[in-house]
Amino acid sequence: MKIKSVIIITILTVLVLIMAIVLRGSTLKFQNLVPNFYGIQTAAVATFVSNMTQTAIARPTSTSTPSLTPTLTPTLISVNLTEASATATPSCYHLRWIKDVTIPDLSPMKSGETFTKTWRVINNGTCAWKPGFQFAFYGGDPMGGSNYTFTQAVNPGDQMDLSISMTAPSGTGIIISTWRMSDEGWFFGDALTVKIDLGGETPTP
Repeated sequence: MKIKSVIIITILTVLVLIMAIVLRGSTLKFQNLVPNFYGIQTAAVATFVSNMTQTAIARPTSTSTPSLTPTLTPTLISVNLTEASATATPSCYHLRWIKDVTIPDLSPMKSGETFTKTWRVINNGTCAWKPGFQFAFYGGDPMGGSNYTFTQAVNPGDQMDLSISMTAPSGTGIIISTWRMSDEGWFFGDALTVKIDLGGETPTP
C-alpha cells in the first residue's frame, strides 16, 4: 500500500513538473509573441501614416481659381494719311443760308416745267472760297441741274446769290433737291434745298 502511494505521488509530482515546464514554455512563447504583435501593429500604423502623407503631398492643394482676363486682339486699320491730309477741307470754310430768292418751298410745278432756283448765301468762314470750288448736287432729285463752278474767289463776309437751272421731273408728289458747297468732293456749310409740289395746283392769290 505504501509503495502504491509513493508511486502515485511520484507520478503526480512528475506530471506537475511537466505541466509547470509546459506552462512556463507557453508563457515565454506568449511573452515573445506580445512584443511582436505590438511591433507589427506599430509598423502597420506607421505605414498607413506614411501612405496618407504621400497621398496628401501628391494631391494638388486647393487654390482659388484666377479670374480669366480676355485677350484683346488689336485690329489694324490702314489709313492713307497723306491722301486724307491733302484732300481734307480746312475748318475755316463755311457757308450760311440767308434766304430763298426764288421758288419758295412747295411751289407747284408741272412735269417738264423749267425754272431757276436761287439762294442767297454768305461766306461766314475765315477763308475765301477759291476758284475751282463748286456748288454741287448733294442728294434727292437733281431735276436736271448742273454743278456750278466758281471762277473767282469769294472772301469771308461776302454775300452772293447761287442759282441752278432745273426742270421738273415727271410724276406727282413732293420733290426735293439738295445742294452744297464742295471743295474737291468735300462738302461744307449749310445744305440748300429746293422743294416743289409736282402736279399740284397753283394757289389762288
